[in-house]
Amino acid sequence: MTSRAQVKNQQPLGYPGTWYASTLTDHRVRPKYRGPSKTEIVVIGAGLAGLTTALECLRVGKSVTVLEAKRIGWGASGRNGGFVVAGFAEEVTHLVKSVGLEKAQALYGYSRMGVEYVREQISLLDPTLMTGQGVIGVSRHLASADFDQERDFLRTYCDHEVEKWNPQKTRSVLNSQCYFDALSDPEGFHIHPLNYVRALGREVERLGGQIFENSRVDRLVLSTEIKKCWIGNEVISSNTVVLCTSAYDRQLVRAVAGAVLPVATHVAVTEPLTRKTNPILTGSAIADTRRAGDYYRMVDEGRLLWGGKITTRKRPPRRLAAEMKRSYCATYPSLQEVNVDYCWSGLMGYAVHKMPIIGELEPGLWVATAFGGHGLNTTAMAGCLVASAITDRDERWRDFSHFSAQWVGGPLGRVGVQASYWLMQLKDKMDERRSRMRLGNA
Repeated sequence: MTSRAQVKNQQPLGYPGTWYASTLTDHRVRPKYRGPSKTEIVVIGAGLAGLTTALECLRVGKSVTVLEAKRIGWGASGRNGGFVVAGFAEEVTHLVKSVGLEKAQALYGYSRMGVEYVREQISLLDPTLMTGQGVIGVSRHLASADFDQERDFLRTYCDHEVEKWNPQKTRSVLNSQCYFDALSDPEGFHIHPLNYVRALGREVERLGGQIFENSRVDRLVLSTEIKKCWIGNEVISSNTVVLCTSAYDRQLVRAVAGAVLPVATHVAVTEPLTRKTNPILTGSAIADTRRAGDYYRMVDEGRLLWGGKITTRKRPPRRLAAEMKRSYCATYPSLQEVNVDYCWSGLMGYAVHKMPIIGELEPGLWVATAFGGHGLNTTAMAGCLVASAITDRDERWRDFSHFSAQWVGGPLGRVGVQASYWLMQLKDKMDERRSRMRLGNA
């Protein structure tokens, strides 16, 4: 079972060879940093968190300069699955145990605020960025009681309505014998993330902000009043610096560098499916609920975008296209003849507590990072919270103070997390086997 050798992996305009880069609607290249020498706010990292922070600061009249080491949206912001859905990498029911019900409700509310922010910006900037409505979480084992509990919790404590599906309804929409129960969230949606990042960038510039690409910050010099960012031999001074670099550039601030674990995920986009070969009878995005599961959706031209294979190994498999094809064929055997046209990898930033790190590290130095594979809503939320804190002394960001920058354990931490993934995958397989046996004996 192999994919064609001619996977389209060119690197257009300095981006990785993703399907997103091949379908860009805006090809503008920003200049390298050459000035101004001073601004009120410097944002390091032109991904979703950085550009949202910059945009919201500009909307209240602040001067902002954004510095990006490569291209805007080059990292996780422009490579992800495109899901916009409430929640965090950590489950809300687990948050109750760590921070209490009231604080967990507030945190979950912020995550929904992020979903609505993205929806509003798309409506304002470019409605064509919206590619589908609904997100379905689907189980590969019998999970009716668990899904009842989750649905009831969200309804009762978070005012969030989701619909539970039984295996029959699930399989009427997703033609796979691997699936059983599901939760359908009508508030979620999916987008073209790289074009969304670039739409934010255009709006930042329209409001007078400056964005510089290929402008890696090598060093920060911090004092009480003035912060200095060095970009090669160039320097820019500001009153405030916001660090939004996540897993791709973690060395500027030691406290953050040791608190963000890079975790890799891989994505493939197939050749166009036909009606005969397509087993996915929904326009919603789908994610299975395994501890390191698959996520996927249909995109333009009837292509299947399929993601997964989460690992702490940064280097992608040597035969990534074949690995991804094997993955989607294991779920949908009818796709055996459907080949991969694009495949790529990306790094997500995770903290030990599986929650974003948001806050002021010292006066005038802010951080928004570690979005844990749930970044389209949480980057929006974080950008809004940090911007309102800087411009209006808004204290809501303190609701995240419990989730501080904690050391992840360095190389030993990476080994430990990978071992936990293997253990979770073993548990998933055992759950699936028990469910098949129960149905077979019914």
